[in-house]
Amino acid sequence: MTRSPRDLVAAADRLLTPPPGTMTTLTPGLRARAAAALLRLALDEAMDDFWRSVSPRMVHSRGRTKALCLDWYVSPSVARQWYAVWSALSAACHHHTYELPPTPAEVRAWHADVTELLRSMPPTPAPSRP
Repeated sequence: MTRSPRDLVAAADRLLTPPPGTMTTLTPGLRARAAAALLRLALDEAMDDFWRSVSPRMVHSRGRTKALCLDWYVSPSVARQWYAVWSALSAACHHHTYELPPTPAEVRAWHADVTELLRSMPPTPAPSRP
């Protein structure tokens, strides 16, 4: 089952800010890391949608390569912001023994960045599915 980037951002938002009256079983730190993973996946899906419409072979490239090549197709500020947020989320999604996990406040800031980046990306045609 494939989710759209906006669905993934909405799911991350529900993890970060559960609706009132919701009983959560995860700690705020675990919810923040899970939300970071969803936000990173949203960026990856949006990036793949973009490259599918521009150059389908780029979909199979590594995330860093796709982000660096984005500079040729969107404004440099959007490309730089995309790479910065994508890199931060990539680091947050992995457990590092000597580093603290991301705080819910950090992930909320990345959530706002991802929402803005998805708005600033040029529209792409819907992928055709067999």
